[in-house]
Amino acid sequence: MSEARAARPWLALLAGAGYGLFYLYAIGDVTLYGPPHWGAYLTEVSLERIFTARSTLMFEAIAVIELGWVVWLFSPLNLFLALILAGLLAANMHGVLYIRAHPKQCQVGGNKAFIGALPALFAGGACCAPSLILLLGIPGLGAFGALFGWLLPISIVVLGINRIWQHGHGAPSMLEYARQRFGLNNPSTA
Repeated sequence: MSEARAARPWLALLAGAGYGLFYLYAIGDVTLYGPPHWGAYLTEVSLERIFTARSTLMFEAIAVIELGWVVWLFSPLNLFLALILAGLLAANMHGVLYIRAHPKQCQVGGNKAFIGALPALFAGGACCAPSLILLLGIPGLGAFGALFGWLLPISIVVLGINRIWQHGHGAPSMLEYARQRFGLNNPSTA
């Protein structure tokens, strides 16, 4: 396999960006609405408004941005959480793809590398599990209702631990990979 196709960091970045957008869509911050409008509307911008919670780890918007058919309820804290999840998912995907492409350099190789992708795949539960639990009906919703507030912090911790595990088994950080691949110098040594 050629080095250019080895780890496919663009695929990891694309997956992370897609997941970040899907997370914002799932919590209701990004919606599709027609007919198309263009504009932006700002509400009261204060720390109290920014930290007002709609639910556990879901915060109120301080602006509405209309981009054609896309309406974005801009909440800085929701965007921050989406960026954390997207970055961790992209880093995990990069680690899985790198370990899969370099089985001789890594302690875990071949098809076993995809075991490391499971936390990234299960991270989708942070935003989608409440909707899926609705399919179980009211008894299932009541039984799992207390768990919903813990899904996002658990996903962040599990993705972080998994990335540390991947790094310990030979997967470079995305920045290390970019420096190696494109011959960039480390700014701290230049």
